[in-house]
Amino acid sequence: MIISVLVVLVGGLIAFAGTQLLTQHAKVLAVAKDVPVGARITDDDLTTASVVKDANLSPIPASDRSEVVGQVAQVALVKGTLLTRAQVGPSSGFTAGQQLVALPLKPGQFPGRGLVAGQKVLIVATPGDNGAAPTTGGSTGSGGSTSGGGTTPGVDGTVVDVGVRDPATQVTVVDVKVAAADGVPVARLASTGNIAVILLPAGR
Repeated sequence: MIISVLVVLVGGLIAFAGTQLLTQHAKVLAVAKDVPVGARITDDDLTTASVVKDANLSPIPASDRSEVVGQVAQVALVKGTLLTRAQVGPSSGFTAGQQLVALPLKPGQFPGRGLVAGQKVLIVATPGDNGAAPTTGGSTGSGGSTSGGGTTPGVDGTVVDVGVRDPATQVTVVDVKVAAADGVPVARLASTGNIAVILLPAGR
């Protein structure tokens, strides 16, 4: 009987230890309040959360909080989400000769699978109500070039941030980084609504 009791106790201890190992928690950083893309992260923007360790998750450890404060949000940070290394950086990610353009897009003007920060895209003009593609008053960048108000074949860009779709207008605002020479022409094109964004393959 004594041996049986010991076996039960030992088994219980082993089961408890195994459960503890499988449910180990870690203190990680989370977003305390919404932070717009390009903004400097302050200590008030951060909080901590306790999560079960998972090899598929890579949140920033709470012990690295001081390293994150002062960094720049590379994407819009949403309150209540865990913070990862890919979401923060030492600068805004812009270099000389680049501009950020906001594209108000409706379903059908960009891939149904959606867009995420970092993806390479091609911005193109689409035919208007009269069946003709709109023109721009400047020249485009690497995607193609026009002058004297020609039709824009396409402008290369990089997705920086994707907003939340407005339920009333069905518009999703996508921030795209383009060459400085393309900023004004693309903004003008976006204002017409005759625009489409094509997702390019990785490494393009």
